[in-house]
Amino acid sequence: MYHMKTLLKKLTLSSRGVAVAALLLAGSVQVSQAGSADPSAGGTFTWDLASKGAGQRGIALITFSNDLSGSRGTFRGYQMLAALPPNTNSASGGRAGTTDGRGGAGGGGGKTNNFLFGFSPIDGIWTIDSKGQIVGFFSEALNVTSTVTNFHAVTVSEQIINNQTLETATIFITFTNGQANITTNVAWANPPGYTQLYTFDNPNSTVDVGSAETTNTVSFVGKAAANKRLTLVCNTTFGKVTFKGVPSQPSLDLSGNWVGSKRENGQQFNELFSLVSFTQDNPFPAEFPDIANFNNVFFTTNGVGPGYGFKGVAIFSQNKIVGFTFFNNDGTMRSTIGNLKATKHGPSANTDGIEEPLSRVNFTATLQ
Repeated sequence: MYHMKTLLKKLTLSSRGVAVAALLLAGSVQVSQAGSADPSAGGTFTWDLASKGAGQRGIALITFSNDLSGSRGTFRGYQMLAALPPNTNSASGGRAGTTDGRGGAGGGGGKTNNFLFGFSPIDGIWTIDSKGQIVGFFSEALNVTSTVTNFHAVTVSEQIINNQTLETATIFITFTNGQANITTNVAWANPPGYTQLYTFDNPNSTVDVGSAETTNTVSFVGKAAANKRLTLVCNTTFGKVTFKGVPSQPSLDLSGNWVGSKRENGQQFNELFSLVSFTQDNPFPAEFPDIANFNNVFFTTNGVGPGYGFKGVAIFSQNKIVGFTFFNNDGTMRSTIGNLKATKHGPSANTDGIEEPLSRVNFTATLQ
């Protein structure tokens, strides 16, 4: 039997390194005061949703059921998220910043960015409040991967420029273990008494990876127009995220053999995989026990690339958006989302996203 982890992760990037932890959207904001239609249509109703905001993109299939007393119900579904980290492929120069005065400070403050990515089931409770809004919440246990950047001792030579005279000089910088950068003043002979501040980044670093588990929650408010559209809004730690969708229905069959191309860190990798609808089979019953109840979700267990293999999930939205979350044999995960269009060669996907520990990925694929 195949096994696949349920993964939805948060990647945190700062100037000091990288940390990955599981997280879901949380918080709520106000929406229109106009009353909402029952998102379950008085029984059971499934929505096809696309999300965006706070640097994230996502696809979700959620079924609302009117199955609890007191005007409350449950909901159940699956969502895929992807994000684009900054481009880490280009090498940075030794000088992170300079000033041309005696008392200035070099370098910039550390900015932190967060990126959610992965695939996960979701389930919770909803109701319509006194304002006529849909309100709800859910919680979920998630797998967590953590990566830490370690800086090591090294001595390097750096060329510096005098901002006043444009003359150059070579100096040696010694970093100690754990030191990410050094800021220092250099005294120049010309003009007499002139000093200039320089900041240098430690080029000698490694990344270590570990794993754990955590539990996270999400709350939302929203509004539905009967059999037409649904909007759910979250106010998260990372900003506002909005889910918008239409009634779910069977659409495009992505089953069959695919040829893919992954571009990462300036290198291109050809990949081959087959997709099968979860309505036909489910090799991951422990992780996704009811996924066959949702249209337009597919799996692969035979993905191969040069020197590696993978398995995972693909999901298609009626918004002509497609997503892939692949779990590589080495334990790393990637998740990409983008457009799907018809070509003379068959349905063709052009997606972007992230692969652990911190790589931008462009993934294109065509159904043969």
